[in-house]
Amino acid sequence: MLTLYNHNLSVCVQKVRLAMCEKGLDWEDRDIDLMKSEQVSPDYLKINPKGVVPAIVHDGQPVIESTIILEYLDDAFPDH
Repeated sequence: MLTLYNHNLSVCVQKVRLAMCEKGLDWEDRDIDLMKSEQVSPDYLKINPKGVVPAIVHDGQPVIESTIILEYLDDAFPDH
């Protein structure tokens, strides 16, 4: 299962979402409200200690930073 932690105005999130769509992946969205500072909540900081979006969690493993996420998706889902 893939979970994408995102905010709809983030360009970095948009490129990850685009790659996931192009690969035909299914994922669950978790919106992080940057205006309410949810990115620095203790729960989110456990996933991404940098407190920024995007982040994904795949099978319990968090991956942060959009470029690293894109590389991870290519490695984890090479057939898509």
